[in-house]
Amino acid sequence: MKPPMDTAPAASSARFNRRLSMALVSLSLIFSLVAFTLGVGETGPEATHELAEGSSLRQIQFGSIFLAAIWLAWQHRQWTWLHLRHANPFLIAVVLYCFASMLWSVAPLVSIKRSVLLVGLLLIGLATAPPVGDTRLCARAMMFTITGIAILSAIVALALPRVGVDYQLGGAWRGILWQKNVLGSITSFGVILWLRECLTRDMPLRRCVAGLLICLFVLIMSKSATSLLVTILGCGIYLVLRRQYLAGSHTQLAISLVAVVLLMLALHFVYVISGRLPTLSDVMGPITGALNKSSDFTGRGEIWKLVLISVERHPIWGIGYGGFWLGEGSASQYIKDLLAWMPATGHQGYIDILNELGAVGLGLTIAALLWHFYQLARLARFDREEATVHFALIVLVIVSNFSESQLLADVAFQNIYFFYSSLNVSAILDLHRKGALPAAARGGL
Repeated sequence: MKPPMDTAPAASSARFNRRLSMALVSLSLIFSLVAFTLGVGETGPEATHELAEGSSLRQIQFGSIFLAAIWLAWQHRQWTWLHLRHANPFLIAVVLYCFASMLWSVAPLVSIKRSVLLVGLLLIGLATAPPVGDTRLCARAMMFTITGIAILSAIVALALPRVGVDYQLGGAWRGILWQKNVLGSITSFGVILWLRECLTRDMPLRRCVAGLLICLFVLIMSKSATSLLVTILGCGIYLVLRRQYLAGSHTQLAISLVAVVLLMLALHFVYVISGRLPTLSDVMGPITGALNKSSDFTGRGEIWKLVLISVERHPIWGIGYGGFWLGEGSASQYIKDLLAWMPATGHQGYIDILNELGAVGLGLTIAALLWHFYQLARLARFDREEATVHFALIVLVIVSNFSESQLLADVAFQNIYFFYSSLNVSAILDLHRKGALPAAARGGL
């Protein structure tokens, strides 16, 4: 039976907007992750320095999807304005502060360019949030994109090992990405997202299991110890929190109190036995030792100490967003002079934020994360499954940034996820408040 004439155009428009939303999410990931040149000499730190400054190809890629996001947001401007008003206020404050840092930045043009990228992520997050699509649109777009990248990376690693395998790091796979740790980071997300699909059974089980195994296999082949650890942690959190016996209006508070009590008991036990509080090396030593790593994550502690020298020079406001790790002749030159090589980042997201944005910027970032947890606690009251997977993945981001620098690093994968997740959760809460969630959440692939 054909739909009425007045509903057919609306249905067609809704399908188009939904497909465009998925394309925007997928393309933002692809443009930020994939090494389009597939050149061995253009992977690693050198490529990262070039990306930080911004190439013409990068500007064309992101400029095009940002324009499409503006158009889509304008088509649903009532919802866009509503979602913006109820978005994470500290996330908006972080973006504004990044822009403001150009006033004292050592590289003001770079600060402006990278801040524009953050605004673009906000636009995509607002434009693709419900009710443009169902509540899982963003997560599934990311999941399928990650799986596609994992498959292509496996093919390149097997067929073109000179390109897809980093033999300097023990034969670790990097596939079509810049670095093996990036491949490990995205596939860890893929494992958790496919695990959710396996348990919810909204798609054929065989497809879900196949996707899960592909991501898990590529994760292992990337030999990223940090990604493997946080994947285990994220899966454990997701499996525990989704169980119905933990349901209730005060679940998050109860879990938080139990965690704090256990932590305090552990600290008290260590203090009684050793007469001192545990250090980071004490905590990470057994874990990293089992993975054949040093407790400072393979010498990253030396980089952290050198970056903190820069922090001491501008502890409150920072050196300027994106103004430090810019390669030869930049503010980080002294680190190369001392190490005889130039790192691409500080390999510690919170130290890098402190260095570039100072205590003010780090404080706003922590506040944005805490606000996100607050919104997830509200979401859990009526959509436990959705809240749980967002919670597990954001914990993964927080933990992994103790050894990697992706949080607030413009279009780094984990920063993209944080922006999209925060805006998506805010939008779902808006729909629930208006009583429009059931109709808007319907969809599927």
